[in-house]
Amino acid sequence: RDGKAVSVIRDSGGFVTQRVVATIVNIASDMCQQRICSPQDLETAVTLGLAYPMGPLAMGNRLGPDSILEVLFNLQTVYGDPRYRPSPWLRRRGAIGLSLMHTED
Repeated sequence: RDGKAVSVIRDSGGFVTQRVVATIVNIASDMCQQRICSPQDLETAVTLGLAYPMGPLAMGNRLGPDSILEVLFNLQTVYGDPRYRPSPWLRRRGAIGLSLMHTED
């Protein structure tokens, strides 16, 4: 009504949420893989700085890395967009059942 462009999303609300959460967890995983920060530092920054009840890695643990990976693999298959490529760090941890919060020495 006010002349602003609108993007229509033809997905269910639940799928939009899955896409957003999986992408956030994936980006957080890339940050840890690149050693931009430790998993704990990232969680602290998000919970204190943004006042979220939990950080992206804790959220990924709660939902399960396998579930996050499944969403990302499906998104990448459907859209072919590289932004949905699962982080190798996330894939390794999912494959061996290691917590996303685990800090490597």
